[in-house]
Amino acid sequence: VFLGWRRDLSKIYADLDIVAMSSLNEGTPVSLIEAMAAGTAVVATNVRGVPDVIEDGVSGLLVPPKDPEAMADAIIKILKDDDFRRSLVESGRASVYPKYDLSRLVHDMKELYLDLSPEFTSAPVVDVRN
Repeated sequence: VFLGWRRDLSKIYADLDIVAMSSLNEGTPVSLIEAMAAGTAVVATNVRGVPDVIEDGVSGLLVPPKDPEAMADAIIKILKDDDFRRSLVESGRASVYPKYDLSRLVHDMKELYLDLSPEFTSAPVVDVRN
């Protein structure tokens, strides 16, 4: 089922047992981060940025790309073992929050800009919203 653009992802993730991502190339897998934060078990191909988010066997399962049998086996393993699934969910949630929390991202970006522009650190802050 292709749902298109959705704004109610928390409701969707709450209905899922597993999020499976079979990408051949991935940067930072935001959908996996969201799923893990929502308490959903994840299975994904072991490509580029995915192992930065998932620790195989701890916070999710990684499978080789272009290996549908390995993907199916990983999904079945999670579906058959409730204790294992709960362990993945708990570890997954703990690994992405607060690491990917919005307030941390904003703080990190602010610090980056201040480090890159030391001459601006003493300038007054101007609120441009008014």
